[in-house]
Amino acid sequence: MSPATSELVAGAEGSPTYREFGVTVPVLEEERAVLSVPRESVRLRGVRDSINGGVVATLACAAARLLLQSRLGDEGRAGAATEIDIAYLSAARGSVTTFEARMLRQGGRVAVCEVDVRDTDDGTLNAKARVSLDIER
Repeated sequence: MSPATSELVAGAEGSPTYREFGVTVPVLEEERAVLSVPRESVRLRGVRDSINGGVVATLACAAARLLLQSRLGDEGRAGAATEIDIAYLSAARGSVTTFEARMLRQGGRVAVCEVDVRDTDDGTLNAKARVSLDIER
């Protein structure tokens, strides 16, 4: 990891949302960002003792935002989410859940990412999200 990427990861992991949910960033590359969340660190529960759907959507957006910011570097800032579309496919009940963001398209003013939410225990796809973010320059 480059020093700039390490600094971005440290800043993200130190943010209130990441700290509240025990989020770590095991992977941050040009093409993808992966967030890892231990289920026991998420106190807000949903169906069948899973991670709450609102938390899933929030962390999917966080993964997309981190990926975009890493790609922008000093050339801009990941802005507000203008659209979040999420399909909940199964309850996130594994011991650790990952949020893997990939860039679908990055333009001059808007970026669109796809985020897969999976249980790491068995690889079950829990949700699929598409997040559109403003780019501030």
